[in-house]
Amino acid sequence: MPPTIPPEHDDGDWPVDPGRPLGLRLLALLGALSFVMLGLSSLAPLLHPPQRQPPAWPDRPGAEGRA
Repeated sequence: MPPTIPPEHDDGDWPVDPGRPLGLRLLALLGALSFVMLGLSSLAPLLHPPQRQPPAWPDRPGAEGRA
């Protein structure tokens, strides 16, 4: 059973939530944006397929280091 308020203290209004301070709101917004950017950056390689590299020819200079 919820606690009852004595009738002399009940003014009939709903309790007012003062909300959160501006610093905490900005911190929460920064955290949410960071979470979204982390998700997008992890999906970015799936959206862009890797570029095809031409095969290395042994007669080209500098081709010895490629495998």
